[in-house]
Amino acid sequence: MSKGYALGKSAVIGAGLMGGQISVVLAMSSEETVLMSRHQETLDRALRNIHRYVDTLHRHSLLKGDPGEIMGSIRITRSLGEAASGADFVVEAVHENLDVKRSVFVDLDRTAPADTILASNTSSIPITKIAEPTRIPERVVGSHFVQPAHITPTVEVVMGSKTSDEAVKRCCEIWKQLGKIPLLIKTDIPGFLINRLQHAIIKEAVSLLTRGVASAEDIDTAVALGLAPRFTTAGPLEQRDINGLSMHFNVASLLWKDLSGWEEPLAYVKAKVERGELGLDVGKGYYDWSGIDPVAVRREKDEALIGRTQEVLAWWNRRMKGVPLR
Repeated sequence: MSKGYALGKSAVIGAGLMGGQISVVLAMSSEETVLMSRHQETLDRALRNIHRYVDTLHRHSLLKGDPGEIMGSIRITRSLGEAASGADFVVEAVHENLDVKRSVFVDLDRTAPADTILASNTSSIPITKIAEPTRIPERVVGSHFVQPAHITPTVEVVMGSKTSDEAVKRCCEIWKQLGKIPLLIKTDIPGFLINRLQHAIIKEAVSLLTRGVASAEDIDTAVALGLAPRFTTAGPLEQRDINGLSMHFNVASLLWKDLSGWEEPLAYVKAKVERGELGLDVGKGYYDWSGIDPVAVRREKDEALIGRTQEVLAWWNRRMKGVPLR
């Protein structure tokens, strides 16, 4: 099966986990996708991961195109100018640091064609701040993925204070053509939608852990088996309507005032980071990962997530074709 082209040349700046995953998404509907990092070892690792992502999607019949064709259309480079030159669409996916991202966008603004959409995969930094030093801030837009980007169906499209309506429209159209569901974020607030919602839960989870209310395992199980299945059929606001707002108000009146602040949970996380307990890749975080292969963990999670995502998407698409029960 040949892939249908939505783009000529696309580029991804930054070859970490997200950069490699976004490259696969773009490669499925681009004539050429260029992945850029200044470090060759980062690019080599990214290519190994990309092979795994392509294989996973192909085995689940989710790859848009032939695996060899997809891999053949992905090119690596250590030159930002080479990546951006002639590109129709560029996604920045470097680490979460404002100064670093600004530097990348200043270079992109200088080297990419004037009509190229420049998107940032930032998960928390306002797009307005990233675009501020560029000459054409109107074409800078957010495109934030949830990891793993090649599997999760949504992408947040974020408007900065100077982002043009045309840039937002084009960006949304590109992601739709690439099979993603764009979520339009109209106000450029830190964290956008998904991370603000996610971190509200994480903050309370860490607080419950620090207070000894429950173990990490039971807290995670409460979300994975108590909340997550229901959230796949109705989001938090729709579920409140289904349950009834009178009960919702009564519970919220008692509970919201008792939910945790941020100081103690953040101090707990800071202490773990300072001790070097950085999570899966170093063998210890909230869980003990010693002796466990990080690649095997991520592969297992990806496989499970693909199956569940496909089931949820099938249900969602059926619902969208019908008449909403409102």
